[in-house]
Amino acid sequence: MKMLVNGVTRTHGTKKADGKPYDMYSITVSFPIQNVSQGTYNFEGYGTQPATMELDPAIYHLFKNVKEPVYLDLTIEQVIHFGEIKNMVVGVASIQPAQKVSNG
Repeated sequence: MKMLVNGVTRTHGTKKADGKPYDMYSITVSFPIQNVSQGTYNFEGYGTQPATMELDPAIYHLFKNVKEPVYLDLTIEQVIHFGEIKNMVVGVASIQPAQKVSNG
């Protein structure tokens, strides 16, 4: 699925509560805002909104040259992570620079 990737992060350290190590990987993407109107609920907007997904640690290094938003072809699978079903990015291809928006 082609998506605008804003960046990837790795958070790691030791939990204060119990001293156990943690290591988490995530990816932040932007997708077009979709207007929704259901009963008394309305959501409207323009542009894009961010979303964060889990990232397979094995592909984290593939993003090392991403310096600004870029369109990538992501492979997303549902996985069980910490007892919950989540979307995880497990593959990446087709690096293309994001198109800049002009003001004129």
